[in-house]
Amino acid sequence: MASLPYAVGIQSMTMRLVSATAMTQSVFTFDQQVFAHQGVRWEAEVTLPPMNHSQARAYTAFFASLRGMKETFTMYNPLHNVTATGTITGSVGDTNVTLSSVSGSYILGDHFEVNNRLYMITSVPSGNNFDIMPPLRDDLTSAAVDFSNPVGTWRLASNDIGWSIAERNLYSFSFACVEAI
Repeated sequence: MASLPYAVGIQSMTMRLVSATAMTQSVFTFDQQVFAHQGVRWEAEVTLPPMNHSQARAYTAFFASLRGMKETFTMYNPLHNVTATGTITGSVGDTNVTLSSVSGSYILGDHFEVNNRLYMITSVPSGNNFDIMPPLRDDLTSAAVDFSNPVGTWRLASNDIGWSIAERNLYSFSFACVEAI
């Protein structure tokens, strides 16, 4: 699995947590019925800063190697960097997990990684338990947790990838990706 090059950093990033939730609404009373299905995933749009030809070569090679949506890659949000580690226990589908052997501190909204899967703390920790999103992807027993530059496993959202070359031969890249589940 490849890793997104970080030679020039990230200019901007939009991240979303998308839930497979459906709603129907009566046209007469406006009463609503909500169906919360199991699916939850990360989605992102990333814009890289302008770069010269020699810098852009690593990115054009990276994107070409992905073969559109076929291959996966790891990517992190460079603004999330918390110094904490520990171990986590939970089962596939859990949104309430137990963190133990903690070194450092973490708070509501922090991102962390387990097995190249990206998660976010969605409740104020109560002792060693807290809520997360998306639900756990794997059964975990005392699995290592990384809060410093947590990565997720992603794939491109489209088979098309392109780049622009502007004046002064500056290259620019923007791409959309989804969590690889």
